[in-house]
Amino acid sequence: MIERLPESHGPILGFRFIGEITDEDYMEDFLPALRRTIKNFGLIRLFIDISDLQSEDMGAMDDDVREDSRLLYVEREAIIGDRDWERRLTYVDHFFIFPNTDVRFFPFCRQDEAWNWVSEGVEQLPVMRAASH
Repeated sequence: MIERLPESHGPILGFRFIGEITDEDYMEDFLPALRRTIKNFGLIRLFIDISDLQSEDMGAMDDDVREDSRLLYVEREAIIGDRDWERRLTYVDHFFIFPNTDVRFFPFCRQDEAWNWVSEGVEQLPVMRAASH
């Protein structure tokens, strides 16, 4: 399950990944939220809490989906978890980590620091509104 965090605002999205994450969770909850926010703001920042993540079942995700996720414009990403997840995630770039993104790992006890880092200077990000037709 992927839960959107209430601290999310503007170009900053926060998510908690709980239990087993499936293709459906990723494709129906996570990516659409990112795409909507990118459409409104251009660049986005992410706070991802994986401290309750048990596993991910991304077997059905094909190369086209992985390549599509690389189009996202994620400027910064704070990942909350433990050292085991940090080592594991370095090999799973299509799931959590996006290219050309400043990624930092934080232990669960430093969530406030992670929120502060991911939010730092956000008011200076350019806002790109979708053209109305």
